[in-house]
Order: sequence, then structure tokens, then C-alpha cells
Amino acid sequence: MKRLPALAVVAAMLAAACSYQPLDDPGLGELGLTTVVYAADGSILAQWHAEEDRVLIDYEDLPQSLIDAVVAIEDERFWTHPGVDLKSVARALVQNIEAGTIVQGGSTITQQYLKNVLLTPEVTADRKIEEATLALRLEENLTKEEILERYLNTVYLGGGAYGVGAAAMHYFGKEVSDLTLPESALIAALIKAPSKTDPYRHPESALTRRRVVLAKMVDLGWLTSEDAGVADTAALRLAPAAPPEQMRFPYFTEEVKQLLLDEPSLGATATDRYNALFRGGLQIHTTLDPLTQEAAELAIAGVLPEDGPAAALASVEPRTGYVRAIVGGVDFYDPDDPVARFNLATQGLRQTGSAFKPFVLAAALESGFSLTSTFAGGSSIEISTPSGPWQVENYGGANFGNLTLLDGTVWSVNIVYAQLVDVVGPQAVVDVASAAGITSDLQPFHAVALGAQEASILDMASAYGTFAAEGVHISPIFVTHIETSDGRNIYSEVPVITEAIDRTVAQQVTAALSAVVARGTGARADIGRPVAGKTGTSQEHRDAWFVGYTPELATAVWIGYPQAQIEMVPPVTPINVTGGSWPAQIWGQFTSSALVSTGFGQLTTADVDDLIAVDIDVSTGLLAGPLCPRENVQRVYLPTGEVPSVICHIHNPLGLVVVGSGEVPQLIGQDIAGAVHLAEEAGYRIQVEYSEAGNLPDGTVFNQVPSPGRPAQTGSTISILVSGPEPGTVFPTLVGYPFQQAMARLEDIGSEVDLRFEAESNPADAQRRTGVVWKQDPAGGEPNEGPIILWVNP
Repeated sequence: MKRLPALAVVAAMLAAACSYQPLDDPGLGELGLTTVVYAADGSILAQWHAEEDRVLIDYEDLPQSLIDAVVAIEDERFWTHPGVDLKSVARALVQNIEAGTIVQGGSTITQQYLKNVLLTPEVTADRKIEEATLALRLEENLTKEEILERYLNTVYLGGGAYGVGAAAMHYFGKEVSDLTLPESALIAALIKAPSKTDPYRHPESALTRRRVVLAKMVDLGWLTSEDAGVADTAALRLAPAAPPEQMRFPYFTEEVKQLLLDEPSLGATATDRYNALFRGGLQIHTTLDPLTQEAAELAIAGVLPEDGPAAALASVEPRTGYVRAIVGGVDFYDPDDPVARFNLATQGLRQTGSAFKPFVLAAALESGFSLTSTFAGGSSIEISTPSGPWQVENYGGANFGNLTLLDGTVWSVNIVYAQLVDVVGPQAVVDVASAAGITSDLQPFHAVALGAQEASILDMASAYGTFAAEGVHISPIFVTHIETSDGRNIYSEVPVITEAIDRTVAQQVTAALSAVVARGTGARADIGRPVAGKTGTSQEHRDAWFVGYTPELATAVWIGYPQAQIEMVPPVTPINVTGGSWPAQIWGQFTSSALVSTGFGQLTTADVDDLIAVDIDVSTGLLAGPLCPRENVQRVYLPTGEVPSVICHIHNPLGLVVVGSGEVPQLIGQDIAGAVHLAEEAGYRIQVEYSEAGNLPDGTVFNQVPSPGRPAQTGSTISILVSGPEPGTVFPTLVGYPFQQAMARLEDIGSEVDLRFEAESNPADAQRRTGVVWKQDPAGGEPNEGPIILWVNP
């Protein structure tokens, strides 16, 4: 019975067509209006306009391969129907009405052309009748060749190419008449979805669609199977991408553009959506906060060396989903960088390493574990999996002995998480991660627990935001609303909100991740306000992450080489890059700056009052003694019954410690001034040594000999090991500081300064940051072995 309304619509179309008069040539349509893209503060990010973005062609210039390819894939009966293909229309209308919505178009090339130049993108039965009537009238006045010529001059083909003449130049750098069969098939392939099949951004999708076009030409008898096979195997040889008009914060703005080119509410077809964006005079309001974005870019520039790896950053508000900052690469417009326009924050997928462990932790807490659950220690473990034995080792071969789940997280102990995923099951971990916001195709293998699979930077920020929002996930939002040139609202973003994780579970994950920053591998991200986060380092130091959050902002930072899997170890990089080094440092600088005027929120913290603090020599898993190498000693918290009773005998012979009249005070965790004060107050002298601690803020005491609580003679010396370089031996990071403060810091370490008052390249930034250091050479962390140059905005 549902077919009757469809047949009625077809009958109405035929009746309307009986009284038509020939339609005058509509030409190429009217010029469009400029669309403006706004940041959250109302400032302009970009202006989009198509202008006369066409290279007009005559029918005689079209190669037969392009004519056949377009007609085959878009309207195979074009040469025989009168402007409306009743067979296609009837089939489409039946499917649309049975589905209760528009699922089939049924438009001929004639109808598509009219829609491009005369009609609105509206898709209704009445509009389809009007479209069909006009098509029948037009074919009374123009030849098929004239209609096809006009259609191919108006259809949108991606990359700003409006018509096949512009597309031939844009994609292949040649005249349309010089197109080969593979090139013609690719241009025809772009018509349906030019954004999704953009050969620069999605070459595999473009080639797949090209194959569909070639197969259709073979089916119609317009191409031999042999010629189609040769064309299908032809390499994709594209012209160098032309530099676009420069946008402000282009990685964010380009992402908005790509999302809206696929937004159905802006039009039913790719051409409709392109027309709306580049000819429709829209006002697009986004979530980007310029001050937050600038803080992200300055933090990266201030930490990474100029010739070092790349960084990507994504920052979202946990309780709104608003994307506040995106750093997708070094320079979007760099003509010498082959991956400059690839958005590392949204398109890039990289192994997450231990930054994935919070999803394992959440799955374990959901299944009944607690943060005080204890796991067997050791430096390695073998787990039996359906894929075979899985050998897991701790980073650096560390041996902690037995550990609680809390400290297994704080110190990112792989064997704890190997045991955990084996108990809860990898599918449970994948389910939690997907619910939290990871959209990549995760597979339920045990190694997922250690971050062996890939995720995007934006997904990681969004998923950690779920923990910050106490289990509620809100999908990332780039655009809040869109208005027409006359102020009419045509699009309002509706947040996708899900109860992803139990609230209590999310709070316990936050408690553990707060401890990671307070006393574990994420110490460099400690910014003096409530913070939770996790470090991640993939195999062979090829990817380094820090993902963390405050109640106000969830941010992911990734560092690596986008072109290949390159190890970030000397001599490629000056340090062994881990998640606790540069990524945590960038995260801390960015978050401090982004939230400088925001009050402190609160996060759940872990309760360790019922646990015993114990120093463990991680090379042996035993209690640390006074002669254990200081870099091997880590502090953990254990239930009373799990505390080791054997002092490390590898480094500490019996009888070495002589009982004196005093007890050594606890100096670990103090800054150097506090440690000296406590030691002198207790009657001891201090000997200071400096060493790289990787995860700790510079100036923090991270080991001492003798250990706290040990008996020692009053007046004897306590040796303390302090994180970071000895003061004055390296240059501090000064980018972003007022130059007076920068000069004072350099004076304190006796550095010679070359001060240059020169404006940075962006005039708006230079004016806003008058008197601020915007560049330094050598960079922060480099040895203080000569003069330093500071560039300051005048």
C-alpha cells in the first residue's frame, strides 16, 4: 500500500509536465556571498568565498573519456531521457516514502544542473516536481551537449574547484582536454562526495571510487575490461597542492570546513554544501578560544627544539565538549613540508602507550577491583592469550615487588596491567574506551592494555574528559551555530551526551591519575592546582604522550615524527623523550597559561592514610638500603601485610649502618631549600648532587642516603639527589615572559644577553604581546655556554 503515494507523486510530475513551456537558458547562476567563520570571542577566523573559481570550458574541449565517465556514474540514460528519468524517479520515490525520509535522489544531470544554478538545496516531493518540470522545459530549449557543458562548468569537485576545467588544473595541473582516462574517471568519481574522496587527504577512498566509475563504464559497454584494468592500476599522480588563502589558526578552521562539507543540514549533495559554505554568506560560530589556542602554540614552541620532532595538541571542555584549541602540526602553509596540511590532532592515529591504561583501570574498577587491590611483582611476566604467550616487561626492567593497583598506575607498571587485562578481558577494556570517546577501530587483544593500538589526539582528550566529567561523555563540538546573512539560524549543535562510565568508577580513576601527577611519572605536569593525568611512551620511544585534565579542561599532547616511526633518543633528540618529559612539560605550561584567570576546581584524590610508605629498590624489588643506587629507588604505598621485610642485599652488606644518636629526616619530595632546612634542624649536614629525573620538576629531592628514618650519627652528612641540571648550567625557557623578568632570570645565572626588539611575523600577535619574549636562541634546557639572544616585541 505504501507504493500508492509514490505513484501519485509520479502522476503529479507527469501532469505538471504536460503544460510546460520551454525554459530559457539559466547560464551559470549568480555569484555567491562571503561566509565568515568566528571564534568563540567573536573575532574572525576565516572568510570563505568561491568568487569566479571556474575555468570555463566548451563542450568541444571535453575528452570523450570524461564525458563517458560522468554520464556513466551520474546519469547513464542521459542521452535518451527527456530531462527526467522516470524509471529512476519512481524507484527513488518508492524507497523514500517507504523509508519515511529522503534516501534516494533520482536526479538526472539536467536536474542537478538546474539545482546548482536555480534551485535551493531543499529536498521535498514538491521540490522534486518543480525540478522535474523545469528539466523537461529546459531540454526543449537546449541540446544534450549544451546541458552537459553547463553542468560540468557548475558542479563542485572539491578543493575549491568549481567545474571540470578548474578541477583539471587543481588536481592534475593540465587543461581538461589533456585528461587521460584514469584522470577523467577520478574527476567523475569526485562528484558524489568530493570531501570524502579528496585524493590529497583520502587517496585510498579516491582510488576506490575511481574503480567504481571504471566498472560502470565497462557495464555500459563504453569501455573494454582491458582498458579499465590498465586505468585502475594507474598511479595517482597529482599536481602539488596550491596554497589556500591563509586562515587564522588553520588546523582548527580547516577541520571546521571539512566537517561542514559533510553536514547534511547544509545541503543534500556535495555541491549544495559547497555552495552554502562558499557562496551562501553564512555566519559560522565556533568553539575555538584564541587565547587558549595561543597558549597551546606558545607552550609547544617554548619546549621543543626547532629541529626536533613535531607536536600535536587538542583541548576540550569536559562538561560542554567544546574544542578550545587544536595544534595539528608545525606550519599548515609550509610549501616544503609534504605533511603540513595533515592534521595530526584529528587525522593522525598513533600508539598511545601507557596513556591507554586509565581505560583498563576503569574496566577493572567496574569489575570489582579497588585501588588497594594488590598484584604480584617482578620485572616481567608471561601471560597466556588466545594468540599465544604474551611476554611483558616493565619499562627499564624495573622490579617493584608487590604493588597496589594505585601504585601500579602511579609508576605505570606494565606487569600489573598485564595481569589486570587478563582478568577483566580485553573486550571489557575496548568497551570502556569506546564509551569514553575513542572512535578508532580497537581490537580486543591483550596488548591493547599497554597502548599497542592507535587513537587520535582529539579522541584521547575527549575520552579523558569523560573522567573529568565524572563518567559523562560529550562528543567534541567545533561549531555552536550557523546563521544566514540575514540572521536566520539554520544550524544549532545538539550535544551528544552519554553516561559512559559509572560516576564512582570515574572518580576513582581520577584519584589514581591525580597521584600520577602528584608523585609519579607525570610530576612535570604538576602546576599547583588539581590535576590528573597519565604519561604514555610507545615502543622504542616513537610516540610520547601526556594526557591530563583539570575540572575545566582536558588536554592531550603527543610528540613524535609524523612521517615515520622514528626513535626519539640521542642523537636524534637531545634526551630520551618519554611522556613524562617534553609532553608533560608542554601540557603543564599550556594548562597554566590557559587557566591563568580561572579559579581552581576540585578533583577526587586517593586516600593512602591506611597504607605504609615504603622505598623500593626497583632493580631488585627489595627494601631500599642506604647504598642502593639513588636512581633505582621509588616510593610506593602498601597495605601493612604487603610491606617487604628484606633490605636489598645486593647493594647493602650487613652491618654497614651504624646506629647513632639521631634519626634521618624525610627529605624526598622537598625542594632543595626545604631539604637543607629540615636536615640542619635535625643536626645533619647536606651534600647535594644533581641528576636528570625525567618525570620530576627541577629542584626536587628524589633520593637520599641514608634513607628516611634510618639511624645516623648527629653531625654526619646526608647526600641528597636533586632533579634537573645544576642551577645556572642551562638556559631557562623564557618565551612568553615579559623581557624584564627574562633579563632578571638570566642575570641570576650570569648569562650574557643579546636583546633584540623585533616584531614577530603576525602583526596582531606582536601588538597584543608588546614587551614579551617571542623567541630565544639557544632554547630552554640548552647548556649555558655563551651568550643568549632574546627577540622581544617592541
